[in-house]
Amino acid sequence: MDEKNRLGLLFTGIGAVAGIVSALLTGKFPLALIVVLSALMYYGGSYVPHLIGVDFDGYGGRRKILQTGVFSFIQGWIVLWFLLYELVNFQ
Repeated sequence: MDEKNRLGLLFTGIGAVAGIVSALLTGKFPLALIVVLSALMYYGGSYVPHLIGVDFDGYGGRRKILQTGVFSFIQGWIVLWFLLYELVNFQ
């Protein structure tokens, strides 16, 4: 698996965690705070690519890593946030 695919999986996983946290916090905190928390989790994900074997400088630095993972993160975050929030509040 190449570095781009590994980064996609990493950011999808981080997005999934952010989605779970967002679903648990929705209704208890303002939505703006939840979005800011998720954005911080996304940015924090740029510090861990070395754990999956991605060369930070060889790939192009933090900006390139964040650009590669943005849509993967959003996909994992939004899908799990909506899914879990609806499951918890299903009536």
